[in-house]
Amino acid sequence: MQSSHHTSSAFDQDLYEMSEKVRSLANLVERQLNAVTQSLSTLEDNGLDKLIKRDKKVDKLESEIIEQAVQVIALRAPLAEDLRLVLVVQKIATILERMGDYARNTANRTKVIIAEGPEAVPVDELRKMASLTTKMLTDVMAAFDAVDAELAIKVRNSDVIVDKLHTKVHRSVVKATQENSEQTVANVHLLFIAKNFERIGDYATGIAEQVYFLANGKFVDEFRPKADKTSWNA
Repeated sequence: MQSSHHTSSAFDQDLYEMSEKVRSLANLVERQLNAVTQSLSTLEDNGLDKLIKRDKKVDKLESEIIEQAVQVIALRAPLAEDLRLVLVVQKIATILERMGDYARNTANRTKVIIAEGPEAVPVDELRKMASLTTKMLTDVMAAFDAVDAELAIKVRNSDVIVDKLHTKVHRSVVKATQENSEQTVANVHLLFIAKNFERIGDYATGIAEQVYFLANGKFVDEFRPKADKTSWNA
């Protein structure tokens, strides 16, 4: 993440450290998403308990970033672009923490699904949702590093694909439940997992909008189309 130079080298160091911490947080959340996707894809418990415990690191790092942001605002009184950077980093940290929560929740639900031994899981569609949302996170953090508003908008608009996949998975699982009531418990968890990934996609778009604000000093005013046609959005 590039920033303008200041007369205060300590101020520059503060901004640099905050940007690096939010990148570390994004990397940790991406690791969480990749790990839970692997277990969900294979329906094997590949260290899910470790993943769940690791969420504490996500929470801790988010708290450190927010605390440092507050200190920078109080002690440095940043203006214009510098203030935007501090506010955006703080907001992104909060969004990333929530994404981490969804990864942890998905891990807990995956443990139940594995224990239930479902006969049919829409693994391909769920894997696609997980891969897309993880790629959105990777790309939007690249946009943050480069302060690239164009890439941020591209990420924001790609969320419509995640919405369509969510609708497909939702309908598939509902149909499977109607045909085999013995799989109801596992299928309910599958519905929530699909919704988790849909929400992670939404949070990635939230980061994209923050990057756009960082680059342009204003929020994007375009309507973002949603393609989720499940009852969850009624």
